[in-house]
Amino acid sequence: MSAQTLYSGPGRVVHSNGSGPTLFAFHADGENGQVKLSIAEKRTARQTATYGYHRSTLDDQMAEITFSPFDMWSLLPVLFPAFLGVSVGATTGALAIGTRPHDVAAGSVNGNAPTKIWTPDGRLYNVVRTAVTGHPSLKLGVGQPLYDSVKITGLLDASMFPGDSGALIAGNAITETGGTNPDTAGFVPDFINGHWTGAWGAITGFTAMEVEDFWTVSVNAKYSALTVQKLTRHMKLDSVEFMVKGRLAGPTHTQLAAKVLAHTLGGTIGEGSATDLVLTGPSSKTITLKDCEVFLENQGFEFGGTKLGTGEVAFVTKVDFSGTPSIPGAALIFSA
Repeated sequence: MSAQTLYSGPGRVVHSNGSGPTLFAFHADGENGQVKLSIAEKRTARQTATYGYHRSTLDDQMAEITFSPFDMWSLLPVLFPAFLGVSVGATTGALAIGTRPHDVAAGSVNGNAPTKIWTPDGRLYNVVRTAVTGHPSLKLGVGQPLYDSVKITGLLDASMFPGDSGALIAGNAITETGGTNPDTAGFVPDFINGHWTGAWGAITGFTAMEVEDFWTVSVNAKYSALTVQKLTRHMKLDSVEFMVKGRLAGPTHTQLAAKVLAHTLGGTIGEGSATDLVLTGPSSKTITLKDCEVFLENQGFEFGGTKLGTGEVAFVTKVDFSGTPSIPGAALIFSA
Protein backbone atom coordinates (compact mmCIF):
# COMPACT_ATOMS: atom_id res chain seq x y z
CA MET A 1 0.00 0.00 0.00
CA SER A 2 1.47 3.36 -1.02
CA ALA A 3 1.74 6.15 1.53
CA GLN A 4 -1.08 8.66 1.57
CA THR A 5 -0.44 12.31 0.78
CA LEU A 6 -1.67 14.41 3.70
CA TYR A 7 -2.05 18.14 3.27
CA SER A 8 -1.66 20.53 6.20
CA GLY A 9 0.01 23.75 7.19
CA PRO A 10 -0.28 27.46 6.42
CA GLY A 11 -0.41 29.18 3.05
CA ARG A 12 0.86 32.57 1.92
CA VAL A 13 -1.25 34.47 -0.61
CA VAL A 14 0.55 36.69 -3.13
CA HIS A 15 -1.54 38.82 -5.50
CA SER A 16 -0.13 40.56 -8.58
CA ASN A 17 -1.65 43.96 -9.24
CA GLY A 18 -1.04 46.70 -11.77
CA SER A 19 1.98 47.29 -13.95
CA GLY A 20 5.32 45.87 -12.93
CA PRO A 21 3.49 44.11 -11.36
CA THR A 22 3.17 45.19 -7.74
CA LEU A 23 3.10 42.17 -5.46
CA PHE A 24 0.93 42.16 -2.34
CA ALA A 25 1.71 39.39 0.13
CA PHE A 26 -1.09 38.35 2.49
CA HIS A 27 -0.61 36.33 5.65
CA ALA A 28 -3.71 34.78 7.21
CA ASP A 29 -4.52 36.27 10.60
CA GLY A 30 -4.28 34.09 13.68
CA GLU A 31 -2.11 31.17 14.77
CA ASN A 32 -4.26 28.81 12.72
CA GLY A 33 -5.44 31.35 10.16
CA GLN A 34 -7.16 29.65 7.25
CA VAL A 35 -6.87 30.31 3.52
CA LYS A 36 -9.46 28.60 1.34
CA LEU A 37 -9.24 28.05 -2.41
CA SER A 38 -12.40 26.70 -3.99
CA ILE A 39 -13.24 25.90 -7.60
CA ALA A 40 -16.91 26.53 -8.28
CA GLU A 41 -18.61 24.89 -11.23
CA LYS A 42 -22.07 25.63 -12.55
CA ARG A 43 -23.78 22.78 -14.31
CA THR A 44 -27.00 22.00 -16.09
CA ALA A 45 -28.73 18.76 -15.17
CA ARG A 46 -29.78 16.91 -18.34
CA GLN A 47 -32.89 14.80 -18.01
CA THR A 48 -35.29 12.74 -20.05
CA ALA A 49 -38.98 12.14 -19.49
CA THR A 50 -38.32 8.42 -19.53
CA TYR A 51 -35.43 8.12 -17.08
CA GLY A 52 -35.25 11.46 -15.26
CA TYR A 53 -31.74 12.71 -14.46
CA HIS A 54 -29.25 11.43 -16.99
CA ARG A 55 -26.03 13.47 -16.66
CA SER A 56 -24.72 17.02 -16.23
CA THR A 57 -23.04 19.43 -18.61
CA LEU A 58 -20.66 22.21 -17.54
CA ASP A 59 -21.80 25.86 -17.88
CA ASP A 60 -19.17 27.90 -16.02
CA GLN A 61 -16.06 27.61 -13.87
CA MET A 62 -14.59 30.09 -11.36
CA ALA A 63 -12.18 30.14 -8.43
CA GLU A 64 -12.54 31.86 -5.07
CA ILE A 65 -9.82 32.53 -2.52
CA THR A 66 -11.07 33.62 0.92
CA PHE A 67 -9.15 34.48 4.10
CA SER A 68 -8.73 37.15 6.77
CA PRO A 69 -5.37 38.90 6.32
CA PHE A 70 -3.03 40.05 9.07
CA ASP A 71 -3.07 43.76 10.04
CA MET A 72 -0.91 45.20 7.26
CA TRP A 73 -1.73 48.85 6.46
CA SER A 74 0.27 48.49 3.21
CA LEU A 75 -2.40 46.14 1.83
CA LEU A 76 -5.00 48.94 1.58
CA PRO A 77 -4.25 49.93 -2.06
CA VAL A 78 -5.20 46.49 -3.39
CA LEU A 79 -8.04 45.86 -0.93
CA PHE A 80 -9.66 49.24 -1.71
CA PRO A 81 -8.77 50.26 -5.29
CA ALA A 82 -9.22 53.84 -6.49
CA PHE A 83 -12.23 52.98 -8.71
CA LEU A 84 -14.28 52.35 -5.55
CA GLY A 85 -13.90 56.02 -4.69
CA VAL A 86 -11.13 55.34 -2.17
CA SER A 87 -7.93 57.34 -1.73
CA VAL A 88 -4.91 55.69 -0.12
CA GLY A 89 -1.96 57.96 0.62
CA ALA A 90 -0.92 59.72 -2.59
CA THR A 91 -3.29 57.66 -4.75
CA THR A 92 -6.46 59.67 -5.37
CA GLY A 93 -9.72 57.75 -5.58
CA ALA A 94 -12.49 58.47 -8.08
CA LEU A 95 -15.65 56.40 -8.21
CA ALA A 96 -15.92 54.61 -11.57
CA ILE A 97 -19.12 52.58 -11.81
CA GLY A 98 -18.89 50.02 -14.61
CA THR A 99 -15.19 49.37 -13.99
CA ARG A 100 -14.08 45.78 -14.61
CA PRO A 101 -11.80 44.84 -11.68
CA HIS A 102 -10.02 42.00 -13.48
CA ASP A 103 -8.88 44.40 -16.18
CA VAL A 104 -7.82 47.07 -13.68
CA ALA A 105 -5.90 44.57 -11.58
CA ALA A 106 -4.05 43.33 -14.64
CA GLY A 107 -2.93 46.79 -15.66
CA SER A 108 -4.16 46.28 -19.21
CA VAL A 109 -7.39 45.34 -20.93
CA ASN A 110 -7.96 41.58 -20.76
CA GLY A 111 -4.57 41.08 -19.13
CA ASN A 112 -4.06 38.49 -16.42
CA ALA A 113 -3.20 39.24 -12.79
CA PRO A 114 -2.45 35.96 -11.01
CA THR A 115 -2.87 35.14 -7.35
CA LYS A 116 -0.60 32.43 -5.99
CA ILE A 117 -0.87 30.43 -2.78
CA TRP A 118 2.44 29.03 -1.60
CA THR A 119 3.04 26.67 1.32
CA PRO A 120 6.34 26.20 3.21
CA ASP A 121 6.49 22.54 2.11
CA GLY A 122 6.76 23.65 -1.51
CA ARG A 123 3.26 23.51 -2.93
CA LEU A 124 2.12 26.25 -5.30
CA TYR A 125 -1.43 27.01 -6.46
CA ASN A 126 -1.48 29.56 -9.28
CA VAL A 127 -4.86 31.09 -10.26
CA VAL A 128 -4.14 32.93 -13.49
CA ARG A 129 -6.69 35.80 -13.69
CA THR A 130 -7.86 37.33 -10.43
CA ALA A 131 -9.11 40.46 -8.67
CA VAL A 132 -10.25 41.43 -5.18
CA THR A 133 -14.06 41.42 -5.32
CA GLY A 134 -14.87 40.99 -1.63
CA HIS A 135 -13.56 44.05 0.21
CA PRO A 136 -13.07 43.57 3.94
CA SER A 137 -14.63 45.44 6.82
CA LEU A 138 -12.11 47.01 9.19
CA LYS A 139 -12.21 46.85 12.98
CA LEU A 140 -10.49 49.74 14.72
CA GLY A 141 -9.79 49.15 18.37
CA VAL A 142 -7.46 47.75 20.98
CA GLY A 143 -6.79 44.03 20.51
CA GLN A 144 -8.95 43.79 17.39
CA PRO A 145 -7.79 42.21 14.11
CA LEU A 146 -7.83 44.97 11.50
CA TYR A 147 -9.40 43.05 8.60
CA ASP A 148 -12.41 40.81 8.22
CA SER A 149 -12.62 38.30 5.38
CA VAL A 150 -11.31 39.09 1.89
CA LYS A 151 -12.45 37.41 -1.32
CA ILE A 152 -10.34 37.15 -4.46
CA THR A 153 -12.23 35.89 -7.50
CA GLY A 154 -10.51 33.97 -10.29
CA LEU A 155 -12.12 33.99 -13.73
CA LEU A 156 -11.21 31.95 -16.77
CA ASP A 157 -8.52 33.44 -18.97
CA ALA A 158 -10.44 35.85 -21.20
CA SER A 159 -9.55 33.93 -24.38
CA MET A 160 -9.91 30.39 -23.03
CA PHE A 161 -12.60 27.88 -22.12
CA PRO A 162 -12.93 25.27 -19.36
CA GLY A 163 -10.67 22.34 -20.10
CA ASP A 164 -8.06 24.44 -21.92
CA SER A 165 -4.63 24.18 -20.32
CA GLY A 166 -4.09 27.12 -17.96
CA ALA A 167 -7.58 28.54 -18.34
CA LEU A 168 -8.17 28.82 -14.57
CA ILE A 169 -5.15 27.23 -12.83
CA ALA A 170 -1.74 27.54 -14.47
CA GLY A 171 -1.02 24.31 -16.32
CA ASN A 172 -4.26 22.83 -14.95
CA ALA A 173 -2.15 21.41 -12.12
CA ILE A 174 -0.89 22.09 -8.60
CA THR A 175 2.85 22.15 -8.04
CA GLU A 176 3.07 19.46 -5.39
CA THR A 177 6.76 19.94 -4.46
CA GLY A 178 9.48 22.46 -5.16
CA GLY A 179 7.25 25.51 -5.66
CA THR A 180 9.09 28.84 -5.43
CA ASN A 181 7.96 31.38 -2.86
CA PRO A 182 6.49 34.26 -4.93
CA ASP A 183 6.88 36.75 -2.07
CA THR A 184 10.27 38.15 -3.05
CA ALA A 185 10.29 40.89 -0.38
CA GLY A 186 9.52 38.60 2.55
CA PHE A 187 7.44 39.49 5.58
CA VAL A 188 7.79 43.16 6.49
CA PRO A 189 5.55 43.94 9.51
CA ASP A 190 3.29 46.94 9.08
CA PHE A 191 1.22 46.37 12.17
CA ILE A 192 -1.61 48.74 13.13
CA ASN A 193 -3.57 48.22 16.33
CA GLY A 194 -4.66 50.43 19.20
CA HIS A 195 -6.93 53.24 20.32
CA TRP A 196 -8.99 55.20 17.78
CA THR A 197 -11.03 58.38 18.25
CA GLY A 198 -13.53 60.08 15.93
CA ALA A 199 -14.50 63.65 15.07
CA TRP A 200 -17.58 64.48 12.97
CA GLY A 201 -16.93 67.94 11.58
CA ALA A 202 -16.94 70.59 14.29
CA ILE A 203 -20.37 69.60 15.63
CA THR A 204 -20.74 70.07 19.38
CA GLY A 205 -20.51 66.74 21.20
CA PHE A 206 -19.16 64.88 18.16
CA THR A 207 -15.55 66.12 18.07
CA ALA A 208 -13.91 63.74 20.56
CA MET A 209 -15.84 60.50 20.19
CA GLU A 210 -14.80 57.09 21.44
CA VAL A 211 -16.59 53.75 21.11
CA GLU A 212 -17.34 51.06 23.64
CA ASP A 213 -15.77 48.17 21.73
CA PHE A 214 -14.37 49.16 18.33
CA TRP A 215 -15.18 51.18 15.23
CA THR A 216 -16.28 49.20 12.18
CA VAL A 217 -15.54 50.53 8.70
CA SER A 218 -17.54 48.64 6.08
CA VAL A 219 -17.87 48.78 2.31
CA ASN A 220 -20.87 47.45 0.45
CA ALA A 221 -19.57 47.00 -3.10
CA LYS A 222 -21.79 45.19 -5.58
CA TYR A 223 -20.45 43.50 -8.70
CA SER A 224 -22.31 41.70 -11.45
CA ALA A 225 -21.07 39.00 -13.82
CA LEU A 226 -20.83 39.61 -17.56
CA THR A 227 -21.42 36.29 -19.27
CA VAL A 228 -21.13 34.97 -22.81
CA GLN A 229 -23.10 31.75 -23.39
CA LYS A 230 -23.16 31.25 -19.60
CA LEU A 231 -19.36 31.65 -19.18
CA THR A 232 -18.36 34.49 -16.84
CA ARG A 233 -15.89 36.52 -18.86
CA HIS A 234 -15.85 39.73 -16.78
CA MET A 235 -17.28 41.35 -13.66
CA LYS A 236 -18.31 45.00 -13.39
CA LEU A 237 -18.82 47.36 -10.48
CA ASP A 238 -22.49 48.30 -9.95
CA SER A 239 -22.53 50.35 -6.73
CA VAL A 240 -20.59 51.22 -3.57
CA GLU A 241 -21.62 52.40 -0.11
CA PHE A 242 -19.33 53.15 2.85
CA MET A 243 -20.32 53.13 6.51
CA VAL A 244 -18.67 53.56 9.91
CA LYS A 245 -20.42 52.15 12.98
CA GLY A 246 -19.85 52.00 16.71
CA ARG A 247 -21.45 52.31 20.15
CA LEU A 248 -20.54 55.93 20.78
CA ALA A 249 -19.26 57.58 23.93
CA GLY A 250 -19.16 61.35 23.46
CA PRO A 251 -22.35 63.02 22.24
CA THR A 252 -25.26 63.19 24.66
CA HIS A 253 -28.53 61.46 23.87
CA THR A 254 -30.07 64.89 23.37
CA GLN A 255 -27.43 65.71 20.74
CA LEU A 256 -27.90 62.38 18.96
CA ALA A 257 -31.69 62.61 19.01
CA ALA A 258 -31.60 66.17 17.67
CA LYS A 259 -29.61 65.07 14.61
CA VAL A 260 -31.82 62.07 13.84
CA LEU A 261 -35.14 63.80 14.48
CA ALA A 262 -34.13 66.63 12.12
CA HIS A 263 -34.44 64.22 9.16
CA THR A 264 -37.47 65.09 7.04
CA LEU A 265 -39.70 62.87 4.91
CA GLY A 266 -38.41 62.74 1.35
CA GLY A 267 -35.61 65.16 2.16
CA THR A 268 -31.96 64.59 1.34
CA ILE A 269 -30.17 63.30 4.41
CA GLY A 270 -26.89 65.15 4.75
CA GLU A 271 -25.06 67.63 6.97
CA GLY A 272 -22.97 69.24 4.21
CA SER A 273 -19.39 69.13 3.02
CA ALA A 274 -17.96 70.27 6.36
CA THR A 275 -19.11 67.15 8.18
CA ASP A 276 -16.45 64.59 7.35
CA LEU A 277 -15.94 61.87 9.93
CA VAL A 278 -12.23 61.64 10.73
CA LEU A 279 -10.97 58.64 12.68
CA THR A 280 -7.50 59.01 14.20
CA GLY A 281 -5.51 56.04 15.42
CA PRO A 282 -2.04 54.68 16.20
CA SER A 283 1.03 56.04 14.40
CA SER A 284 -1.03 59.10 13.38
CA LYS A 285 -3.04 57.03 10.89
CA THR A 286 -6.32 58.57 9.81
CA ILE A 287 -9.42 57.33 7.99
CA THR A 288 -11.82 59.94 6.62
CA LEU A 289 -15.42 59.31 5.63
CA LYS A 290 -16.49 62.21 3.44
CA ASP A 291 -19.73 64.23 3.71
CA CYS A 292 -21.58 61.84 5.99
CA GLU A 293 -24.78 61.74 7.99
CA VAL A 294 -25.57 59.98 11.26
CA PHE A 295 -28.21 57.26 11.70
CA LEU A 296 -29.24 55.14 14.67
CA GLU A 297 -29.46 52.06 12.39
CA ASN A 298 -32.47 50.54 14.14
CA GLN A 299 -30.64 51.04 17.42
CA GLY A 300 -31.25 53.74 19.98
CA PHE A 301 -30.85 54.25 23.69
CA GLU A 302 -30.48 51.35 26.11
CA PHE A 303 -31.27 50.98 29.78
CA GLY A 304 -29.95 48.38 32.21
CA GLY A 305 -27.36 45.68 31.89
CA THR A 306 -23.60 46.17 31.62
CA LYS A 307 -23.43 47.83 28.19
CA LEU A 308 -23.20 51.56 27.69
CA GLY A 309 -26.58 53.17 27.14
CA THR A 310 -26.06 54.19 23.51
CA GLY A 311 -26.84 51.69 20.78
CA GLU A 312 -24.87 51.38 17.58
CA VAL A 313 -24.61 54.64 15.64
CA ALA A 314 -23.82 54.67 11.91
CA PHE A 315 -22.19 57.30 9.71
CA VAL A 316 -22.92 56.95 5.97
CA THR A 317 -21.45 58.88 3.05
CA LYS A 318 -23.19 60.48 0.13
CA VAL A 319 -21.75 60.78 -3.38
CA ASP A 320 -19.87 64.06 -3.87
CA PHE A 321 -19.94 65.49 -7.40
CA SER A 322 -17.43 68.25 -6.70
CA GLY A 323 -14.95 66.87 -9.22
CA THR A 324 -14.50 68.21 -12.75
CA PRO A 325 -16.45 67.51 -14.88
CA SER A 326 -18.89 66.31 -12.20
CA ILE A 327 -16.85 63.18 -11.47
CA PRO A 328 -17.49 61.70 -8.01
CA GLY A 329 -14.46 62.16 -5.82
CA ALA A 330 -13.15 59.94 -3.04
CA ALA A 331 -15.69 59.03 -0.37
CA LEU A 332 -13.22 57.12 1.83
CA ILE A 333 -9.66 58.35 2.45
CA PHE A 334 -6.84 56.43 4.15
CA SER A 335 -3.68 58.25 5.18
CA ALA A 336 -0.31 56.91 4.01
